[in-house]
Amino acid sequence: MRANGQRRLAAAGAPAPALPAVPRTAVPTVTYVLFVVMAGGTLPTPVYALYVQRLHLSPPVVALVFAAYAVGIVAALLLFGGLSDKIGRRATLVPALVVAAASSVVFIALPTLPGLFAGRLLSGVSVGLTTGAATAYLRELHPSPPRAALIASVTNMAGLGSGALLSGVLVEYAPSPEVLPYTVLIVLLLPGAALVLLPERVVARGGGIRPQRIGVPPAVRRPFAAAAVAVFASFALLGLLAALAGNFLVQGLHNHSHLAVGLVAFSAFGSAGAAQLLAGRMTPRAGLVAGMTAVPLGLALIVTGLSAASLPVFLCGSVLGGAGAGTSFKSGLALVTSQAAPDRVSELVSGYFVAAYLGLTVPVVGVAVLLAEGTLMTAAGVFAGVVTVLCLGSIGVTAALGNRTSTRRTPP
Repeated sequence: MRANGQRRLAAAGAPAPALPAVPRTAVPTVTYVLFVVMAGGTLPTPVYALYVQRLHLSPPVVALVFAAYAVGIVAALLLFGGLSDKIGRRATLVPALVVAAASSVVFIALPTLPGLFAGRLLSGVSVGLTTGAATAYLRELHPSPPRAALIASVTNMAGLGSGALLSGVLVEYAPSPEVLPYTVLIVLLLPGAALVLLPERVVARGGGIRPQRIGVPPAVRRPFAAAAVAVFASFALLGLLAALAGNFLVQGLHNHSHLAVGLVAFSAFGSAGAAQLLAGRMTPRAGLVAGMTAVPLGLALIVTGLSAASLPVFLCGSVLGGAGAGTSFKSGLALVTSQAAPDRVSELVSGYFVAAYLGLTVPVVGVAVLLAEGTLMTAAGVFAGVVTVLCLGSIGVTAALGNRTSTRRTPP
């Protein structure tokens, strides 16, 4: 696969430089970098309970700290989403690793509320820089671009799940629980320096960095609405479990285990990653409907688990809801990209990810306020009801699309 700059050279009549051979370690190295950076995104989840005790943080404050993570991601995606196309994949990924390490250093050196906000913001920026550049790099390095996209998508969710699980084990059983998880992450980031040995597939070119444009052409507003509502609802569930699982386990299940918190997040994100392997065999419309059916069912099990004080039922709900979220995420993205003209894809995808990360944060803050002002079951019930309505709305719009989305593409 040739880079954009090389294609332009060839079109102008200039000889395009030969691309260097791809070493066998290239795809595993980029996949590892993506996995570790994503793991850093959920590493603080089991540590939140310690911060709550030491800093006397309320649920809304914890939710806002988590929201800083999503703000960092969206800012990086919108401001620097096209950076790797201009300066190269390696030149983007190496600084992303540095930012991820800096996030951990901030958590260790500044264990205060401002430090938590700064650490989460930097963590989000590192994730935002890494996801786009690593995904594009894998598509250039792997002989099969569709399989490369699947590797990136599954690795994304697997990293998020594994970060929470690793942190849960360390916080529960190892010393210095507010320091060791971040120290381990820094060590895990070090092998990512092997990126500098990989071939660059993009010819660096000049030009300023422009914010990513977001737009939804009229011809695809209905399929985009179905996909955007679906990913909003899906990420709302994932965000709830990543930010407030500790509150739910303590108040609802009387379980104070940090490992259990990590296990809940791992079950949700892990099943989301695994479900994407199956979602690739479904049409986008069928995948959206299946995902939007599974998310409310998973929430019903979560609420039932809280009511019955049953961790197994709660975990089953996390697995089912996470699988639905992963299916919806992949299917919604496929639906959006299939309807766009080539020169409008980035606009639609950017809008899709903005909807996703709004879903990751806004509902979580609302639930946190309900937790502070009311009861656990009220907060969980309201959240489940709102998300279920969103899921039903997405199913309704998706069903109404019929087969019109199979061939239509937006005009340039």
